[in-house]
Amino acid sequence: MSSPLIRPASVEDAPRIAVLGAQVWVQTYVDTGISEVVARYILETFAVKRVRALVEDSSAAVLVAEEEGRLAGYVVLRLGSWHGDISSEIETLYVHEPLTEEGIGSALLARSRDVAMDRTGSRAVWVAVNSRNERALGFYRARGLAADGITYFELGGAKYENTVMVGRS
Repeated sequence: MSSPLIRPASVEDAPRIAVLGAQVWVQTYVDTGISEVVARYILETFAVKRVRALVEDSSAAVLVAEEEGRLAGYVVLRLGSWHGDISSEIETLYVHEPLTEEGIGSALLARSRDVAMDRTGSRAVWVAVNSRNERALGFYRARGLAADGITYFELGGAKYENTVMVGRS
């Protein structure tokens, strides 16, 4: 794959973002089958209507990476979501699994930091990463982010530890 086109998402991208989001989430976090709780979470979180609203949300910036009209990945930058003195959160950064070694994630992260700079005056970002997801933790470490605390993702009464990673420059 050559360098993907990275651009702001439009509401027309919502169906593709929803499908890619659900696919990556299941591949990354579901290893024991689909429970009722997981099914509800996926259908609600990645509903096309919800993604459309996210694309139109002024407190978020959604960027897509595509090649020849095919969605390769996306990132959601949440502005005004604070961790310490950093106000820009990488809420989601997903890349289609077969394309994970193509530099798409790096390009999306870099572009999201450019957007943070344009919108807040700072390239600093933070992201909460599942503490068991060594691949994602390694990705962020390799791009200069460092661990800066723990938070938890809750689903169906269970708490899952996340490592907060920050990048200041």
